[in-house]
Amino acid sequence: MKVATSQERLNELFSSDLRSDSAIATELGVSKQALSSWRKGIRSPKKSILIAIADMYHVGIDWLMGFDVPKEKETTVIPIEVKTEEARFVSMAMDKMPPEYREKAVNVLKAMYGEYFAETEDKIG
Repeated sequence: MKVATSQERLNELFSSDLRSDSAIATELGVSKQALSSWRKGIRSPKKSILIAIADMYHVGIDWLMGFDVPKEKETTVIPIEVKTEEARFVSMAMDKMPPEYREKAVNVLKAMYGEYFAETEDKIG
């Protein structure tokens, strides 16, 4: 059951953010005008942007859409042993990315360092 509008939920998130609307819009890759139109309920963000907003604020899509569900996003953590500081850094950055960016990042890494990924994929599967 819906208990709020997505406009109300977006305003709750954006209002609790200490950054300016311009900074939020920049991080989402949209204009300040687009963000303003969402706040006013004139327009709604595209699905890909909703996913990015949910990831950015660590909330579930259902909650963001106004449903009566817990605010915090449920996550499944797959533990892996990270042996270097660099690998830990990359892993943490990848965890923060929206899925479509994560996929692009992996494809870039595979294109640049394909032989290392091939060895790893052989060991995994």
